[in-house]
Amino acid sequence: MTTQAMNLRWPGKAPSLLLGCLGLIAILRCEAQNLVPNPSFELLDTCPYTIGFQPGDRPLYWHSWLNSPDYFHACAGSLQDIDTLVSVPQNGFGYQYAWEGDAYIGGWCYWVNDDYREYIGVPLLEPLEIGQTYLVSFRVNLAVNGSYVWSMGACNNVGVLFTMASNAWSGTTGPPFPFRNYAHVYSPGIIADSLGWTLVSGSFTADSAYQYLVLGNFFTNALTDTIGLPPWNGEVAYYFIDEVCVSREEGGCVTTGFDEALGQVGAFAAYDAHAQQVVLTWPGSRAYHVEVVDPAGRRVVSVRAEEERLRLDAQQWATGLYVARMREGDRVGVVKFVVNR
Repeated sequence: MTTQAMNLRWPGKAPSLLLGCLGLIAILRCEAQNLVPNPSFELLDTCPYTIGFQPGDRPLYWHSWLNSPDYFHACAGSLQDIDTLVSVPQNGFGYQYAWEGDAYIGGWCYWVNDDYREYIGVPLLEPLEIGQTYLVSFRVNLAVNGSYVWSMGACNNVGVLFTMASNAWSGTTGPPFPFRNYAHVYSPGIIADSLGWTLVSGSFTADSAYQYLVLGNFFTNALTDTIGLPPWNGEVAYYFIDEVCVSREEGGCVTTGFDEALGQVGAFAAYDAHAQQVVLTWPGSRAYHVEVVDPAGRRVVSVRAEEERLRLDAQQWATGLYVARMREGDRVGVVKFVVNR
């Protein structure tokens, strides 16, 4: 099992101009083999209106499995009768754009006094097959700079546990979920990145026909490592989670940070190594918004284009795989490209 930041590189020698427009096909294939429903929490009954996974206030198919995790969505910021405790990017627990789409979930993974935890679970689209090896991944971000509460530290052991039986809470209370001191895939290292999304990934061979997936820290405080965030002493740690995937095939769970299944083929991107510029072309478009995400999931560009072709200065960009999303009204174009120096 590994904890890693996404850092994909173009194989072999790269020409001075690298084109990208076919990445959409691979992502569609990945989405089809993901056994997790609503993996980036975009599907919802109603816009979240408060903290705590209240009824009607959580992503479709997902439930609290212990205590009161939270659901965050950009739509919450447009509601006039609530504050922004559950909006994206600014909310009560931190400031972070979603890795995928407009939503993510969050919960306490460490509490110094009483081993308090918050768990979020979901039924898989199909039971796991005994003896089959599965690849598992999800994105994690340490929540800081919240408008209401603050993380005072960071911890390890944030992970995924598979179970045979449900522990879903239908309201604000439910059955207990004792510590396992075990997880099928988890982060052995402390996740302290509050800027980008950290990829936690690993593989395991199913020893049971597991039907449910649960997210959180399943280890007691005695088995959890922590660090404090200045000026705090590390008493609590809260994490955002996005883009959960369970797949049979290698590479099936590594995505790029946008819901590319919604993208429309027709956009093109090229990296001009000589000029150290990225050239985006979207035929037929005259005025559209452009966002570019770097290999760590951070937005490096958010601008408005006024013609089909847009040049972006990439002198300060690191080598790796980037994703650009163009939006003009209801039209969406998504394209991958590689910066290789």
